[in-house]
Amino acid sequence: MSLTELSYYFRKSLPYLILGVLMLLVLFYAFKVFFTYLDSQKTEVIFSNPVFGKIPPPEIKIGTPSGGLEYVLDTVEGSPTTASPTAKVFFLPETSTKFGYREKIYLIAKNLGFDTETVSHTLSGQKAVFEDAKRRLSIDITNFNYDYEYLYATDEAFFQNIAIPDENQIQQAATDFLKEVGRYPEELAMGKNHILYFNLDTENNRLYATERPQEANVVEVDFYRPDVDAASSPIPVVPPSYFNSQNHVVMVFSESGVKVLRAKIAFFEKSTTQIGVYPLKTGDTAWVELKAGKGTIVANDTVGSSITVKKMFLGYFDPDTYQPYLEPVYVFLGDNNYVGYVPAVSNAYLSK
Repeated sequence: MSLTELSYYFRKSLPYLILGVLMLLVLFYAFKVFFTYLDSQKTEVIFSNPVFGKIPPPEIKIGTPSGGLEYVLDTVEGSPTTASPTAKVFFLPETSTKFGYREKIYLIAKNLGFDTETVSHTLSGQKAVFEDAKRRLSIDITNFNYDYEYLYATDEAFFQNIAIPDENQIQQAATDFLKEVGRYPEELAMGKNHILYFNLDTENNRLYATERPQEANVVEVDFYRPDVDAASSPIPVVPPSYFNSQNHVVMVFSESGVKVLRAKIAFFEKSTTQIGVYPLKTGDTAWVELKAGKGTIVANDTVGSSITVKKMFLGYFDPDTYQPYLEPVYVFLGDNNYVGYVPAVSNAYLSK
C-alpha cells in the first residue's frame, strides 16, 4: 500500500475514530456518574459502642450557665464546627484507701518540709491535713492527690533577691519537685506543660499575670494530659478553668535557690481497657445549646452581654474532682478571654 492510499483510508476512517473516542468518553463518564450516585445512596455506618450506657455530663463546678448572653459566631469556617460522629469515653476508676497509706502520706509531708516527728495529721473523711507555722498540706488518702501551700507571710526573706531562670530550668525545677514529692502521674509526664509568669502583691495576696519574665517574682508551671488519639487526630485535654491546669507547681526563684509557694495534683487515672465509643452531637446542636444556656462559662472578661465566638473545637474535659468519665466537650473561645463548654456526647446518651 502506497502512502497515498494510506492517507486516503486514514482520512476516510478519521470521522469513525473520533466518533468511537467520543462514545468511549460518554460511556466512561456515564459509569462514573452512575457509581457516584450509588455511593451517595449508601447509608454511612457509624460505629459506636456505648458500653457504659447513659453517662452523666461533665460536672463543671467553677462555671456559670451560658444563657442570658447574645452570641455571634465569627470563626474562620463561618459556621459551627462539627466534630467526628463518635468519640471515645474513658472510664476513671474510683480509688479506695490502700493498706500502708499512712506511711505514704507521712513521706509526702516529710518531702514537703514538715517535721513529721512533731507534726501529725488530722483526718476529715478522705482528706489528711498537715499544718505547721509555715505550711499547709491536704492529701487524699485514696489516690494521694494533694494541695500544698507555703505561708510566705511568715517568712520575711521569701521574696528577697529574686532571680528568674530560663524556661528549661523552670520546667526542670517543677518536674524535680513532683518527683521528689512522689506523686507525678505518668500521663502528666507524657503531656505538655506551660509556664506562666506572675507578680505577687503580698499585701493583698493577689497574683497578677505578666508576659515579661523580668517583671515577675512568681512562676507557675502547669501540667496537662497528652492529647487523646494523638497519633491520628489529636484532641486536646482542657482543664476546668481552661487557662490554668489544676495540676501545677508555683515557685519563687532566688539567688539561694527555688522555693515552692503552692503545688497541687488533682489527677484521676483513666482505665486502659474500659473505653466506650459514643455518638456526638453536631456542632450546630452544640451552638444552639450554648446560646440556650445549656453550656457552662468557665472564663469571661467581657463587659456587657454580647459575646463574639472566634473558635470552636472538640476537647476532653479533665475533672479536678472525681467524676467517673473522661469525656468530650465542645469548646467555644471568644473575645476578652471568653471560654464556654458544652457536653459533646449526644443527649440520647446523657443521663441528665
